[in-house]
Amino acid sequence: MQPTGGWKRPDQTNGAYGQALMASLNGLFNAVRKMKRSWSTQKDKDFHDQLFAVAPPQPFTFSYFGCITIMRFADLAAAHVEKATFVLDLGCGPAEITCELARRFPHIFFLGVDHSANAIARAEDNARVLELRNIKFQAAAIEDFTPNQTVDLVLMFDSFHHLADPRRLIERMGRSISQFLLIEPRGDWRGRHVRDLDFDWIVSDMEKIRRHLAMKIGEPAAMAVMAGRGEKKLDAAALENRYNLEKFKKYFQGFGLRIRGTISGLEAYPPDPFLSSPSRELFGKKAYEIFAELDEMLEKNGQDILAKHWVIFASKDLKSNDIRIPHPPSSDDKTESLQGPYDVEFENYDGPCTTQSAAQFRVQIQFHNHSYRPLSSLAGENPDYLSYHWLDHRGMMVPGDGLRTPLPKNILPDTKGKTEMNILAPEKPGRYILAIDFVQEGKTWFSEAGNPCLRVRMVVKKK
Repeated sequence: MQPTGGWKRPDQTNGAYGQALMASLNGLFNAVRKMKRSWSTQKDKDFHDQLFAVAPPQPFTFSYFGCITIMRFADLAAAHVEKATFVLDLGCGPAEITCELARRFPHIFFLGVDHSANAIARAEDNARVLELRNIKFQAAAIEDFTPNQTVDLVLMFDSFHHLADPRRLIERMGRSISQFLLIEPRGDWRGRHVRDLDFDWIVSDMEKIRRHLAMKIGEPAAMAVMAGRGEKKLDAAALENRYNLEKFKKYFQGFGLRIRGTISGLEAYPPDPFLSSPSRELFGKKAYEIFAELDEMLEKNGQDILAKHWVIFASKDLKSNDIRIPHPPSSDDKTESLQGPYDVEFENYDGPCTTQSAAQFRVQIQFHNHSYRPLSSLAGENPDYLSYHWLDHRGMMVPGDGLRTPLPKNILPDTKGKTEMNILAPEKPGRYILAIDFVQEGKTWFSEAGNPCLRVRMVVKKK
């Protein structure tokens, strides 16, 4: 039976009791999630060593979608950095953002610290590319790190939530450091990442427009760098915690907090994020300008606090908190996406879920062409075929290319198709995922262009 007056969630409860309850529950949920995922500091280090093992191409160009995050986070930090003499970046990773800040403020010295040696190697490469003389890096466990000189400001870009014991770090470093600047995912009382305002789709839709225009103007196709990068699954697990406002207040006791939101901090990239071309550079710069202007528009309207990232400035010089309480939007976001060249919806799979090793079999696939172009296997240079990948039980791609099945006729835009296709089973018995996909030969798999595969669980038995 519902209690008299109606039950309220902890985030709807007013007063000190409600705030304490929210903070306690947030900690409890993060602890449970940590145990469930078997997180540890060592696994977090292993995860980031794997993540940063391969250096990407030059990140300081708008052809790379991640440059929007680099530039916007640097923009948001700049006002707090400009008056400092010595700035410490804890959990710096490859330090693209801090290298950009060091480029903007050559009179300020920066030190980046991270527990991943691979991340530090990448950071040093980035500093060399920008020819920076005012930044150094050190591989060390940040929760035990102690600077050997006076620090004016500590930066943490998307790294605070990887700490095993954030309270201990703030208490220890806060004895001698009076200012911290975090950019962190926005969390709720359950420790989940909240994304009321998430505009990553802007970049995806702009990329669809760019690809269309590039084909129309005959821009030479650039070679995709690090293709297939999204298929790689890392063995280790990162420490992942999400904190709400009450939790940040608790961690930064004795500090005043000033918090604003930002829609920057892209998590979903269109295909080929490292492809370089004149049109990609142009559209990337325009996307950056859109994100910057939207950030300012949302702040003026008091809605920025609903964004998926928070910029948190903690200072002992602030006498009170400047925090707006987020209120979820009243209506659903029913944003319609633009049509792209690879938008196909798989509607039905008619075939077996068990087969023998190295056996060839046929299945029937029904799909809907939502793209703006016809799907054609008769195109001379870049025909479209149905094909597939095999994934093992961990989601790792099994070596080998899938058989190609041509379409019996052209499938016009906004038209459904039904086709039988040939599948060749793996030679090794076991449990697999059959990932059915389209491929535009010589250009891309549709899944690499952001279109979901049709995934079917399969058991391959010994012949």
